Amino acid sequence: MPAGRSVGGFLRPWQVSQYLGIPIEKVYEMMESGELPAEKIEGRWRVDLAKLERWLDEDVSPQDIEKLAQRLNVPHEKVKEFLKKAGAG
Repeated sequence: MPAGRSVGGFLRPWQVSQYLGIPIEKVYEMMESGELPAEKIEGRWRVDLAKLERWLDEDVSPQDIEKLAQRLNVPHEKVKEFLKKAGAG
C-alpha cells in the first residue's frame, strides 16, 4: 500500500497532523489525553476519519480552531482553507 494512504478509513498521526494543520507532537498529546477520537490498533495510534470529522463538527467550533491556530502560529490563510474544506467557513 502506498505510504500516503489511510488504512481502512483510519488516519495515521502524521496524516491527522496535516489534516488539522497542527504539529504531530500536539496530535500525540491530544490522542493520549483522549481529546482526539483515537485508538491503538496493533499497538499504533490511528484515528477513524469519520469519527474525526464528527468530532470536528460537534466538539470544535470555528472559533476554537482559530484560537488553536493562533497559539500554534498557523497562518490565517491556512485556517480559512481548513474551515472551507470542513464546511464551517
